[in-house]
Amino acid sequence: SLGFDVSMADLIVLGGTAAVESAAAAGGVQIGVVVSTGRGDASEEQTEEESFAWLEPRWDGFRNYLGKGNAQVAEHLLVDKAHLLGLTAPEMAVLVAGLRVLGVSTDGHGVLTDRVGTLSNDFFVNLMDIGTVWSDSPTTEGVFNGTDRATGGAKWTATRNDLVFGSNSILRALADVYAADDAGDKFVADFAKAWAKVMDADRFDLA
Repeated sequence: SLGFDVSMADLIVLGGTAAVESAAAAGGVQIGVVVSTGRGDASEEQTEEESFAWLEPRWDGFRNYLGKGNAQVAEHLLVDKAHLLGLTAPEMAVLVAGLRVLGVSTDGHGVLTDRVGTLSNDFFVNLMDIGTVWSDSPTTEGVFNGTDRATGGAKWTATRNDLVFGSNSILRALADVYAADDAGDKFVADFAKAWAKVMDADRFDLA
């Protein structure tokens, strides 16, 4: 027992925040992520179970998920989701990149790191690597294979949600910044701020 009441919603956020701090420490960066508590839980009487089916996402670029039957372009849906969350382009960029290296990706695409679980700028470093050649997957629509330019060996797989950070001029500029040799600490700090912002989204009581 903690000796005091805490909501399940707060526990989820606290657990996620602790995981982010641990992942940053694994990369040699000590950081404290801001947490705002005070969330409440809905009781069973206040919940309509039938409504949950309508809340299931049809897409989520942050998790590299695109449900079947979507006619929209994946990266457009990613930007739309970021807009709904009130995120800026840099915030969207660091969140996507950070979640990928932490292993958050449907089917494992876009995890451009050999240190999964360590919060680092590896996603951008490897995305900007000119030694990698990207081509359409011959077997999976919307997936791209990254191969070694010199040997032809397989290196990575990614989706449009990932490669847009190398093809769009604005996002490419951000990727170049975060892929720099001295950008590791800045990346982690910016990820922590963006993470806290999403955790506090729609917290009107904090305004």
